[in-house]
Amino acid sequence: MFLIRRVCKVERKDSWKVAKLLTRICGAYEQNTGRGKATIYIGGAGTPAEEITVCAEWIQETIEANRLPNVPDSVLNDNAELFQLISDYKIEFFEVATDDKLAERS
Repeated sequence: MFLIRRVCKVERKDSWKVAKLLTRICGAYEQNTGRGKATIYIGGAGTPAEEITVCAEWIQETIEANRLPNVPDSVLNDNAELFQLISDYKIEFFEVATDDKLAERS
């Protein structure tokens, strides 16, 4: 099981618009691929932080390549708009330390 986080660095004025776009993008994947529900959150706009970020994170069982035929058309359009509003972008991957994995690796 893995936690995946998309991190977008933004200007304060664009934070809620980016959050809305990430919500739509994640929603399209949830409907079309059965991916789990994403949590969208903003750091630094109304909370202390070094920079303003908008993040989307979700859990999935495996990490696989996201091939273009599997990308919903709406995501392509929303991503184009998203990348005009952000100054930096990264995806982070974390393996979740489940009870089974902890028992297996201890």
